[in-house]
Order: sequence, then structure tokens, then C-alpha cells
Amino acid sequence: MKACPYQGPEDLYRAQAALMAWARERGHCNYLHKGDIGHRLFNGCFGYDPADMMRYWRDEASEICAFAILYPHWEAFDLQVAPALWLSADHARLVRFCESETLRLAERFGISMNKIAFDVFDCDPAYIAFAEERGYTHAKHGFSLTRHDLSSFPAAELPPGFRFQQATAEEAERLADVHNHSFTSKWNAESYGKVFRSPHMEYEIVVEAPDGCFAAFTNVWIDDLNRSLLFEPVGAHSDFRRRGIAKAMMAHVLKRMQAEHGIKRAYVCHAPAKENPAAAALYASVGFEQLHDIYEYAKPVA
Repeated sequence: MKACPYQGPEDLYRAQAALMAWARERGHCNYLHKGDIGHRLFNGCFGYDPADMMRYWRDEASEICAFAILYPHWEAFDLQVAPALWLSADHARLVRFCESETLRLAERFGISMNKIAFDVFDCDPAYIAFAEERGYTHAKHGFSLTRHDLSSFPAAELPPGFRFQQATAEEAERLADVHNHSFTSKWNAESYGKVFRSPHMEYEIVVEAPDGCFAAFTNVWIDDLNRSLLFEPVGAHSDFRRRGIAKAMMAHVLKRMQAEHGIKRAYVCHAPAKENPAAAALYASVGFEQLHDIYEYAKPVA
């Protein structure tokens, strides 16, 4: 295998294509969605050079057989490998590489790491054993992954005067505002504009309020090979919550993407219900059902 750093958008697109093919062959268990790659690289790692944070490997036929995103600021990494490498000696070597590279980046960036972690789905006991054999232990229930089969949609309408809209880069200031009022305040027009213009973006759907501000938003990615959709993230402005706006927005997106792309299923992750009951209730009201629990497996570092 030949290791390569991220060099530009074509590397992102090749990794996405590989991941879609792997998921089609092996199933969704322990694989990210296509949309996760760019979102984590350009949004989650904002402020870092993607060439530092992403690695991929090619096989003898020059096909991508694995890729990784490193998060020293989160004390973690994502590693995705082709089905042919799953739980192999090569897979184990790539885990060791990700560990050492994440620690090297932490030292370079002046980040103190007390642990190193990666995610494990509950659907694969063999992968849990693989993690434990390498010194990782169950640290916490990180996320719940839910799925919608698009067989029916909730009756959900926007309040009078609100409307759906597909966002553009020119609206970066209003996008930063709704992101900041939905989650942690960290964006301005310039910084979110850079994220919006990055090569991973596909759809950002918003709900515009009568006064012109954005009341809710979601980023959406389409896996045309597996006919699936990922919501990541979904947010409602703190001034417009509990009015059914996010529910109506998600139902609108599901119907639109089913019509335009022939989507057969949709996915959304959320923190465990006991930690974020509002998110769990929202997605359940739209028709999402529990699919997998995702656990963080971690081990201490010196």
C-alpha cells in the first residue's frame, strides 16, 4: 500500500466514491456516510490544513483501499478500510499509523492529548474485539445512528410567512448567525463562507423567517450509489424552537431528495437520548428509527 496526503478536491471525491462502494459491498456497519468525510474534514477540522488531517492509501492497482482523518484536537481519528482489508494485519498496521500520526500532529500543534479514540458500532462484535486487542476500551456511548425508510412522511407545515430556501455563498452572514444560535457560537461570515465554498458542500437547506433571518438549517449529502441521504447537522435558531420548523424542514428535504435523486433511505446521528432528548424526539417525530449505537473506544497515551 502507498500512503498519500490529501492534495485537493479530487482526493476527497475518490475517497467518497470508495466509501460508497465499500458500504454497498459490506453494509453500513462501521462505515461513515459519504457526507461525513467532507463535513468532518472541512467543518470539524476548520482552521487546519486538510493536507495535515487526511491520509489515504492506494493498492497495487492504484485504487484507494483505506483513508483516515486525524483529529488531535478531539483526541481521535477515523479510519475507513476496504472490505478486503477488514480486521487484517494491514488494518492493524493502519491503526498504529493513525495513532502515531495523530500524536505527532498534537505535538506539532501544541495540543495535549490524554487519550486516543475511535468509533465502534454496536453491530460488529469482531471489530469491538479488534479494538480491545489493541488496548482500547469502551469509553462512552457517543452517538445513536437513526434511519428513515421514506415510506411515509409526517404532516408538518411551516408557520405562515416562513419559507424553504436553498442557501448560497452570498448568504454566509445569515448562515453563520443560524449556526451560532443553533450550536456553539464560533462562526462569522468569512469563516463560514470558507466552509460553504469548500469542495464537500452539496446542499444547505434553510428556513427563512418573515423578517429575513434564517430560522433553521440543515446540511444534506447524497449517496447516489446506495440511494441514501445524510443530514449533518440539523439546527434550529434558539429564537424559533418548538414551533415545528425543523420537523417541517426535514420532511421537505426527504420529499425533495426522494423526487430528485430517488433516495430510498436517510440517516441522521444524534447524541444519546438521555443527553439530548430534544434531538431524539425531533428525529423520532419525523419517522427516524434507531439503527445502531456508536461507542467511543479509547486508550490512554503517555
